[in-house]
Amino acid sequence: MKVLKKILFYFVLLWGLTWVSRSILYEGIRSNQSGLFDKFNRIFHGKNEYNVLFIGSSRAECHFNPRIFDSITGSNSYNIGVSGSNTSFTYGIYKAYLSKSKAPETVIMNLDFHFAHESSDTIYEFPRFFPYLDNKILFKELQQRDMRFYLFRYFPAYSLAFLGDKYMNVSLRGFSGKAGIYDRQCYKGFQPINSLNYKNVDTEDASVYKGSILKENTDYLDSIISLSKKNNSKLYLVVSPTYISGTKRLMNYVEIIGKFKELAETKGVVIMNYNNDSLCYRKEHFADFYHMKKSGADQFSTLFSTDFRDKFIKEGVVKP
Repeated sequence: MKVLKKILFYFVLLWGLTWVSRSILYEGIRSNQSGLFDKFNRIFHGKNEYNVLFIGSSRAECHFNPRIFDSITGSNSYNIGVSGSNTSFTYGIYKAYLSKSKAPETVIMNLDFHFAHESSDTIYEFPRFFPYLDNKILFKELQQRDMRFYLFRYFPAYSLAFLGDKYMNVSLRGFSGKAGIYDRQCYKGFQPINSLNYKNVDTEDASVYKGSILKENTDYLDSIISLSKKNNSKLYLVVSPTYISGTKRLMNYVEIIGKFKELAETKGVVIMNYNNDSLCYRKEHFADFYHMKKSGADQFSTLFSTDFRDKFIKEGVVKP
């Protein structure tokens, strides 16, 4: 009996120590005032009142610069695009944002035609979401894709095993108030591509493939449209520039874009396609086939913002 009591005592003690250690680590991460985790603080914990929201994957995150959009349109926008998101997770993040914040008047979603055939069976860099699992909607969306998130939330020793030096450094920066070099480049959720990751687009694999649109992705796109309508938010779909070699990889590009246009028309949603713009031929503005460097993102943001202002704000369709 005494042995069992000792085992129970040490088990409870170890549990408490790991819980406290993890709580301190998370507090440091959430203390960041710039970069990705400041963005997550706003998305999953903040009470925001932005009138324009950019949503989508990494192409939304690194292609739409709110600084430029706001200066041209007179809006107050924020970019909640998250790298690794497909349509289903974009819906989850959008819904998690709305659980804390006021619905925006306008939602601009970057449409990723090039991987519409892929499912949501993986979560890119999943430990970055650990400090925000108290957001019930985020937790539910993640748990639906990976049942381990129940353990990540309630068993501190298990989650700590996935948090290495990277997250320790993020936590220390949060407590010290010192932003990293890359964090300082971020603005209102816009995350320019890290210059260390730039590639020569001419050396990338340009093998062709025939794409399709997975029903899961059209269903979640329909859910995004419905959620926006429910909250009286005007939704716009945008295909931001892809390097021409990337577009040529998709043998049935015209067919895929046509299906998205048909869906948008059926739902009464505007779709704006910039994949034939001259920017798509400027390899110096691309980090890879699908992501523009900041120079390209700034040019695209200027072009898109001007078009949006002239087509919708000046015509009174959208309020600035």
